[in-house]
Formats: sequence, C-alpha cells, structure tokens
Amino acid sequence: MSAAQRRADLLVAAVPVLLTALTLVLWFDPDLAPAIVNAPLDLVLNAAAALVAVAVAILAWTHYREGGDRAGLFRASAFLVLAAQNLAFIGISVAGRSAEVGLELTAPGQMPVWSVIVGRAMAATLLVTAGLVALRSGSRSLRAPAAVILAGPTVVMVAVSSWMIATHDALPTLLNSAALARLREEPTLPLFEQSGGPLVLLQAGIGLGFLASALMSYRVWRRDGRDEEMYLAIGFIVAAFSQVHSAIHPGSYASLVTTGDLLRVAFYAVLLLSVAAQARSEIRQLRAANAQLVQLRDADVERATAEERARLAREIHDGMSQELWYAKLKQSRLAALEDLPAEARALALEVATAVESALSEARQAILALRPAEGASFSQVVTRYVQDFADRSGIPAESEIDGVGESLPTRHQAELLRILQEALTNVRRHADATRVRVRLQATERGARLLVADNGRGFSEKQVDAGRYGLRGMRERAGIIGADLRIESAASDGTRVVVDVPMEAAR
Repeated sequence: MSAAQRRADLLVAAVPVLLTALTLVLWFDPDLAPAIVNAPLDLVLNAAAALVAVAVAILAWTHYREGGDRAGLFRASAFLVLAAQNLAFIGISVAGRSAEVGLELTAPGQMPVWSVIVGRAMAATLLVTAGLVALRSGSRSLRAPAAVILAGPTVVMVAVSSWMIATHDALPTLLNSAALARLREEPTLPLFEQSGGPLVLLQAGIGLGFLASALMSYRVWRRDGRDEEMYLAIGFIVAAFSQVHSAIHPGSYASLVTTGDLLRVAFYAVLLLSVAAQARSEIRQLRAANAQLVQLRDADVERATAEERARLAREIHDGMSQELWYAKLKQSRLAALEDLPAEARALALEVATAVESALSEARQAILALRPAEGASFSQVVTRYVQDFADRSGIPAESEIDGVGESLPTRHQAELLRILQEALTNVRRHADATRVRVRLQATERGARLLVADNGRGFSEKQVDAGRYGLRGMRERAGIIGADLRIESAASDGTRVVVDVPMEAAR
C-alpha cells in the first residue's frame, strides 16, 4: 500500500470518528443549541446546495453520455432529485406561500418533514444503486431508457411533493403536537425527545443508505484508484451524519438552520472536491493519452520509413543493380574483342571502372537500407565497415555498442549516410592506411567517430561543396546532431557526430 493510500485510509477513518464525537457532544451538552433562526442564511444554504447538486448532476450525466459510466447516470439522477427539492423550497419561500404549506416556524406542519424524507430517501436509493453498478464488472444494458432513469425520480418526487402540498393537513404525523409547539416557542432546542419513533427510523434508514454508498465508493476507490471515489465516500459519510442530526432537530422549515444543514453544506463542499479530483484525474489521463498518441505517431512514422527503405532496397537490388551487372557483362564482351582499337579498348576499361564504382555505390546503398529488412543497426554498421575494407583494401576496425539501437529509424538512416560519405572520402582522397569507426554512448547521447591516418586537409582551403561536407552537415542538422571535422595536413581526419540525449533514448 502506498503512502497516499494510507493517508486516504486515515482520512476516511477519521471523518466518522470526528463526526461521532461532534454528535455525542451535541447530544449530551444541553447548552449547545442544534439550530439557529436566520432566514437569509437558510436561503443562501439552500441556493448553494441546489447549484452544487445541479453541477454534479450535469457532470455525472456527461460522464455517462461520453464515457458510458452507468454509475454516473444514477448519481446524476440522485443529485437532480436533491437539487429539485432545494429549488422547490426556495420557490415556495420566494412565492410567499411558506405559511400555507406549514413551512413557517409560526405555523409548522408535517409537509416539510415528509418532503425532505421522500427526497433524501429517493436520493439515497439511487446512490446505493450507483454504488452497486460501479462495483459490478462488465457492461450490462440498462433495463430502462437513460432519460427515464435520469429524470423519472425527479418527476416522481415533484409529483409526490405537489400532492403533499395539496393535502398537507391530512398527512400522517411525524412530528407530534408537542414537537410542533416546541418549534413555535423554542425553535433552536432539540426535538429528539418530542419526535416520533417513525421519524427517527426513517432518518436512520436514509443515513444507512448514505453509509452503504460511502462503503461502495470506498471499495471502488481501493479497486480503481480514482480519487473522486474517495472524496465521494467521505461526502456520503458526512451526509449520513447529517441525517442523524436531522433526527435530533429536523431542519426542514424556513429560516431554521440546524447542524444537519451545516453538515449538508459540508457534504456539498466535499462533492466539489470530488469534482476537482475528477477533473485532475481526467487531465492526467488526457495527457497520458496525448503522450501515447505521440508515441503511436512516431512508431507509425518509423514503420512507414522502414517500409519505404525496404522498398528502395529491393528496387536498387532488383532494378539498378541488375542493369549495372548487365552493363558490366556487355562491357566484358566488348573488351574481349580481338580487333578492338586501342582507343576503344581504353574507353572500355574506363567504362568498366565506372560500372564497378556504380555497383559498389549500389551495394553500399543497399547496405544502408538493410535495417528495414531485419538486421540490427550495430550489425549494419559493422557489415558496412567490413565491406568498405574488403573493397577499398584499407584496413578498417569498428567498435559499436548498443546505443544505436535506441535511436529512431530516421536518425539511424542519417548516421549511416554520414558514415558512408565519410568512408567514401577516405577511399577517394585521404591516402590512408588505416580507418577506425566508433559508435558509442556519451553523457549527452551518442557519438559516431570516423578517423583515418591519411594526409588530412585544411577545411578552409576546400570548397564547401566538395567531399560531401555540405551533405553531411545537412544530414546532421536534420536529426539535431552536431557534426565537426577535425583535420590538419599530414595529420589525418576525424569526423565526429554527436547525437543529443533526447534522440538517443
């Protein structure tokens, strides 16, 4: 278990302990009032709760629509129910009909308590369902249309609340006459002793539903490592204790702000933390997906490059090389004619030399393209150096480590062409008796070294277009490498190519 998981476990365990201590203090200390009368604060709390519930419902619905998160669908429905309930109480208060439905402390009735019980019970049931869906593996189809699951419970809750408003005088008793009298006379004092047993049982049942939701969110967090589920678990624990405090003092009436209401606000605050954690998680996933796309793009480019190089190797071997061999054969037959004039024979020998040089160049080109046909880069470089020694008669040694295998295909191809040009210059111009080729890792990346013991030259005295110097520098620039040529008269030549670390990874 990681340190982050241990800290999260401690946090999840500490929340119910602290809330239990707070509840016991409130229960046994008669000097602590569980409620205050503050109409503006009550309106602000209800409005904030409604806004957060709507935002969470929209986010959960979006996750269902875009990501197929079926648990998000049921959570969206639950928070939509809670938002509608808060908005309904705000609407009644703003419309000035609080006294008509028993919402005012001057004439408290049964409807506010029943309405809160029904709404929170529906929300708790939906959240428990969401937890069960999140724990299940597989992708079972929904038994009802998504729109029905999303809006159906809210429609039912609104319909039931409207019926209770219309029949508020005939609703069953949850708060007896003694409790209602105490609300009118001393609204800040606890009502637990005056509350009926059915109200306590209903509040306890809803609280158990929130606790069950918390447990399932915690299990999902431990399984999937999603931080938002950890915050949801904490939030549902707070919501469960909010129901306990609602049993001590139902905060269902206008202008009345109870400790249960404050815990409800804390629940919505934790929901915002869950949203923030989910946003961070999605940003991390998006970055990881982008990085993976970049890797896939690079791999696709390298694959296409390898395929094209393989095709070119086949074309050179089956096309140009065959034609050159045919030309060499015809030239040999021409040179074998007995009555061929001396001048023509000399020209035939020049043609033979040119054809042989072209064949050598074609063979070297095929070798440069061989990585696409399965040979490793180290094998290709070693083979290339050996072929150079065999054909030029210049002893050549190679020292190649595995750093070249970590280079992208494009970098390998350009390095091989630089090596080819450097060795061609040695054969044509250096008058060398020994060549050394090294490809090794350095602190900054990889280094290709081609060194000879030839006559050397002064680069300032050589036309930049000769010896392929310009071409080698351009190839080095393509792969972001640094190329330098170290040479002096009668002191040999060193071609050094440094490939940066970001390429040699």
